[in-house]
Amino acid sequence: MTIPAIDTRTEIETPENVMLVFDLAGPGSRMGAYLVDLLIRLVAGWVLVFAVSLTVPLFGAGLPIGLMLIGWFLLEWGYGALFEGLWRGRTPGKKMFHLQVVKELGAPINFYDAAIRNLLRAADILPISYGVGLICMTATRRFQRIGDLVAGTVVVRASRHRFERDTSEFDGLDPIPPGESAARFHVSERTLDVIEQLLWRREQLPLRRVEEIAGVLAAPIARQLGYRLEHDTGTGRNIYFLRRVLRTFGTTQERERP
Repeated sequence: MTIPAIDTRTEIETPENVMLVFDLAGPGSRMGAYLVDLLIRLVAGWVLVFAVSLTVPLFGAGLPIGLMLIGWFLLEWGYGALFEGLWRGRTPGKKMFHLQVVKELGAPINFYDAAIRNLLRAADILPISYGVGLICMTATRRFQRIGDLVAGTVVVRASRHRFERDTSEFDGLDPIPPGESAARFHVSERTLDVIEQLLWRREQLPLRRVEEIAGVLAAPIARQLGYRLEHDTGTGRNIYFLRRVLRTFGTTQERERP
């Protein structure tokens, strides 16, 4: 009898009705990322101790030691929250292991989500060595510890083959000028990420399925832009439109345009 392998993939349906596939990060890779971050915190902590020791002869022990305790507290509880909240769900350790924290619906996390999941490490770490967290991760379908369950987050493997927005994909492709749209509309970063995933995965899917997904994405964007899709002809018009949307709102030269 063959025992099936554990499925570490999860499908998330976005509000645009597009299924995104993520590779879940297991306990092993997450522990590796944690140890890297722990080493960074320890080095920073000892640097802080050394700096405080130099100020004690000048200011006495009270104030420097108080500042040192505050610094240690921020390193322990603020390190993960600040990095994950401001760096798209990553810490230096997670980046080294190609991991990223995202919302259960695939959206990027914000600072509040990062703060909640990191503060609840106090529960996950019990009784020793993240015992509760490891039990919780192995008992949940998406390897979520208590902090993830409360914050509504999952840890996934970030793609190493992310679609590059500044690429030959856009050679000869004009952005959408104001004359072709009847309204000013800013396409969100999340929507651009969904378009990216569709574009770099389109060779892996049947053409009909690609065009179907592209149509689901293109219709609401075109409606909010006031853009008439029927101006474009051919079976690939939705993909063509989405490439122009990414060219218009996603590439560096467009983001830096005054």
